[in-house]
Amino acid sequence: MIAAIQHALAMINLRIFLFSILLFFVGYTLAPFVYYRRFKLLLAYPLWVARKLDDIAHKNWRPLVLFAFIFTMNLLSLFVDLISGYVPALPFVFAVWTGLNIGVVTYHTLEGKFYYISLLNPVAIFELPAAFVAFSLAIEFNCHLLNCTVFNQSVSAFQPFLQSFAIIVIPLLVIAGIIETFAIRLANKVEEEQREAESKEDKDNDQKED
Repeated sequence: MIAAIQHALAMINLRIFLFSILLFFVGYTLAPFVYYRRFKLLLAYPLWVARKLDDIAHKNWRPLVLFAFIFTMNLLSLFVDLISGYVPALPFVFAVWTGLNIGVVTYHTLEGKFYYISLLNPVAIFELPAAFVAFSLAIEFNCHLLNCTVFNQSVSAFQPFLQSFAIIVIPLLVIAGIIETFAIRLANKVEEEQREAESKEDKDNDQKED
């Protein structure tokens, strides 16, 4: 198992990994401008996601169901990013687009407050590295298809990239999903207690008036 993990980590080219982070932050930095200028074409998808996330946060799902939904959605999204490596230049576009989408959702949800600091939340600490790894693997495989020699990639088959994805990305998404599930359930519990307290206070006020 340790050897498999070491091999999976060895598949990640440090320069490509850092480059994927750069591409992500290009999109993330542009997001407030896109949001402020109301570019409808670029806002349609992330604002739809923001509405769905808000709906999910207010649904009283069982923890296991909520976790399964969050994990599955994140896994499918990053798997699509991984297989984008088969299409010339698409991983580069997806990396920027992901940063833009996350930025729009964050800017919309937080109303522009704590925009960059919000990336230090416990969920993002695991989700973002998972995304960067997926982009790195996709870009490296894409470079092979394009006969790009700048990164000196030595692996041409897709299977080792898929194995690295399974060994590194999936565990990170599991941890992120557990944290996010706990955070959503905790937030729902706090909101429910607040509603109960407000309802009790209203009843007490009504009794005093009577």
